[in-house]
Amino acid sequence: MKKSNLIYIVLASFLFISSLSAQTPKWVSTEVQNRAAVLENFTDLYNIKCAMGLKIVNSLTKQYPNNFIVINNHCGIDEHINFGIEQPDLSTIEGNQIYNEVLSQGVSAINRPIASINRSIYPWAMTSDIWESIAKYIMQQPSVVNVYVKPEINITTRELIVEVEYYYTDDSPASENYLTVMLLQNEIIGYQKGGKEYDTDYVINDNMHYNMHALRTVISEGSTWGEPIMNPKKGSYECRKYKFILPAYIKNVPIDIAKLEVVAFISESTGNIYTGHKALVEVPKDIRTDLAVEDLTEYNNTLKFETIYPKIKITNNSDLPITNFDFSYTLANTKSDIFLGTLYGRPYSYTIQIYDTINRKTETYSGKLDKGESLILELPEITRADIKTASNYIAQASVSNIFHNDVLLLDINKRDNTTKISKISLIDTVFSETDISFESALTSLTSELPAHTVLDYSFNPHFAIQGTCGANNTKSAVYFLLNTYIEDVVDKPGYIMFGEVDCNDRSNKVLSYYYAYCDGNRNGTPPKIAVEISKDYGKSWQRISEITCEETGKLNSDIYQPLSSQYKFIQLNISDYINENFIIRIGAIPGSNGNALWIDEISIKNVDNEDIEENTKLSVYPNPASNILHINNNNLLGEEYEIYDMSGELIIKDINNSNIINVGYLSTGTYSLKIKDSIFNFIKE
Repeated sequence: MKKSNLIYIVLASFLFISSLSAQTPKWVSTEVQNRAAVLENFTDLYNIKCAMGLKIVNSLTKQYPNNFIVINNHCGIDEHINFGIEQPDLSTIEGNQIYNEVLSQGVSAINRPIASINRSIYPWAMTSDIWESIAKYIMQQPSVVNVYVKPEINITTRELIVEVEYYYTDDSPASENYLTVMLLQNEIIGYQKGGKEYDTDYVINDNMHYNMHALRTVISEGSTWGEPIMNPKKGSYECRKYKFILPAYIKNVPIDIAKLEVVAFISESTGNIYTGHKALVEVPKDIRTDLAVEDLTEYNNTLKFETIYPKIKITNNSDLPITNFDFSYTLANTKSDIFLGTLYGRPYSYTIQIYDTINRKTETYSGKLDKGESLILELPEITRADIKTASNYIAQASVSNIFHNDVLLLDINKRDNTTKISKISLIDTVFSETDISFESALTSLTSELPAHTVLDYSFNPHFAIQGTCGANNTKSAVYFLLNTYIEDVVDKPGYIMFGEVDCNDRSNKVLSYYYAYCDGNRNGTPPKIAVEISKDYGKSWQRISEITCEETGKLNSDIYQPLSSQYKFIQLNISDYINENFIIRIGAIPGSNGNALWIDEISIKNVDNEDIEENTKLSVYPNPASNILHINNNNLLGEEYEIYDMSGELIIKDINNSNIINVGYLSTGTYSLKIKDSIFNFIKE
């Protein structure tokens, strides 16, 4: 018996049952076959580059479904420990041992995505640009040995029985050969940074993701590196049988019997995998089901919250009648808790969603639901009184515990067991003036914002909780890291968004904020800060200001922490937009690289005419214009201006010499004039 190093598996055990070299092969071929490509992908949940690697792996799996084997080895960092809770811990002892061997060969973890293909070259791990070519080469080579794996499951006892046959069609080039049998699991739900952009086949919502082919344990003798083969000569045959009691969990991840996969491969010593074979663990037909849930609720297509009337459709897509199941519906506000650390010497961030439940309904449905039949559930309405404040919220419906009479069924397609909608809700006419100073020491950014404020971001905001790094000698500010795997968010803003501004008093209004920025000698293009207004609750946005940030200070730590005196003050006159109420958002737009951008002391104020700074008095007229467009600010004389059409194409770039711009040559339509830090939309008649 093997001494198990899987300390966390209390009930798990496996047994090598037999080695029968005299029998005739039942499944494995005795003819010469080409090698299978065995790709061991060294991945983790919080690296955008790993999502790029998963996209490549999934594409190769589709191209070569029979001869391409994927083992996703989550390793290198304790994913769920370092960056919070509620994430699946997919690391394994054996996986980390393989990964440590890769690192000892001089492979840099920062060059991810990296993977080994058959451990065929040294160092084993290679960058993703050559994965396909190496895999194709291997799959064209004849193998000296064939492998076949056949798993079966006893649902009642949770006993997994795995039989592995191998047959040598030629002598092995090496005297020492080893057999390794691994247990993998598919469709493990968890966070994957970049999954929404790259691994789109397996994305659920935002960056929640189905993790595929995840290594869970090794079930053969010899642990990580396999068990020896005694006679790797031509004509040699064996059938080895293993019994493994599946635990309910491995670490914090439940073992889903319907989503298991077994991989067996033969290698020389620890390296050079000759070939392998994979097989799914099949669920017996008499307990298979597929119950699907679909959200038929009509949600408002703007950012304004309106009463929700939940309507859910549940369909039996399996052959067996369903007699009862559990159904749940949850509506919850979400808050983003930000964790900041260092990974491979670089600042690294991770955001988890904390749910504040507003409405939850859980019930057991009893009654026969035959194949193809559907059930419509209409749930109690959810009103503004339930939502109360502006928020990011989710609505989620799910089914579980599915029975046929008294028999618990296994759902073989859990992708349609849950439906989840993420929305932003803003409340109408909630404020006339506001100040946001981020003056709290809690880690949850959204809990520090006024009730009419939400976040909407691809570019993660963070919250400073130490020192004195805010404007006006305040302690805190919001900041955006510019050097953390920036390629996935270049030009994608992170917004601070406000509920509707009440303009019934028709006062002049000024929006102001402070920013500080440091490139940190990374020579990136600088970030921008945009201010946008919408009069139709987010159906359309007008960008009224866009500034390119100037560097305000030099790097003084790993993350630039500005002095109060280093902040630059920006003020905009928004009085021209108060003929109707509006919502407003401020967006931080990352450039190609840098260190950090800080924003603080955001204010929307009512002011008298004489209190508005001269450089905020800016407008263009007439609008619509026939031939001439006038600019009303002499401070802009000599400034460069640009005119764009509505597709974003630059029409003309010139110098404002007289505050009079000829637009007579333009075709009829809507255009944008950009001059200095301001943008104006105008109509050409």
